[in-house]
Amino acid sequence: MENRYEALKKALSSFTFDSMLNNTVALCEHCALCNEVDVKVKNEPWFNFFCYQFVRNIETLYNIIYLDYSLKEKRCNTLTYWIHDKITNYYDKPNINMKNVDIFSEILNVWKNINSRKYKNDKYTCTIPVKEEPKNLVEMKRKKIMSDYCENYYTIKSLLTRNVHVNCHIYYDYFKDSFLEFSENIQGHEEECLGISNCHHFCRNHDPDDLLNNSKCKVIEISNDKKEYIKQEDCEKLKTQAVSEVKCETNQIKVSEFTFSDNRAIILILFSLWGIFLSFLFLYK
Repeated sequence: MENRYEALKKALSSFTFDSMLNNTVALCEHCALCNEVDVKVKNEPWFNFFCYQFVRNIETLYNIIYLDYSLKEKRCNTLTYWIHDKITNYYDKPNINMKNVDIFSEILNVWKNINSRKYKNDKYTCTIPVKEEPKNLVEMKRKKIMSDYCENYYTIKSLLTRNVHVNCHIYYDYFKDSFLEFSENIQGHEEECLGISNCHHFCRNHDPDDLLNNSKCKVIEISNDKKEYIKQEDCEKLKTQAVSEVKCETNQIKVSEFTFSDNRAIILILFSLWGIFLSFLFLYK
């Protein structure tokens, strides 16, 4: 049985793309463009690692768009969120010397060079974000959660309603988590949801096919590390069996009786006779 990460990576393209974004860089066709940045940071190891990742991600993203154009908006938005998240949560820290360089602007320049020099067809490239536009990372993350949920819903549905139940516990648990996350994030942001591609029919009815209850492989998690599950129907059977096997047994506890055949009785009689003898002897004297 596959682990959760591997199973989801094979089943969900959004999950696959997210995991790819943070992979280390092996081959990178256009990484030389990372040398055409501010001289203050171009030789910094942390910047080189970030920039190489970004360029590799652009190459992968444009190949994805070429193969499936319908994913263009979602994957481009995901990459933009990844850039802001990396800069804010990983590199804009006291232990990283950014040397007063606007890292986001430098990455945008690399992006512009890739689009203008390496890719001639704008149809399969992302629209480069405008630097002046203020970015709310919380809002970007919320939109990504909504977008991923809407994209994955029908794929998850096919996995939860088919007769072959390979890894169904993983898919059900993932759907349950993503459903709760989507429901929490959409509160007060229905209009925002309506503006996301292919999300309009989930904004008010978050689970239109009631997968939480209609899934053929509902499971119950029995460990906190998401490694042990039991099917709900099996759990109910075990509960019924456990109740039926509970029995109240009456056990007779034998209390030992004191009889004259007991050795303890003989000893007590001897001591009593000896006491009587001593008493008569005392009175006689």
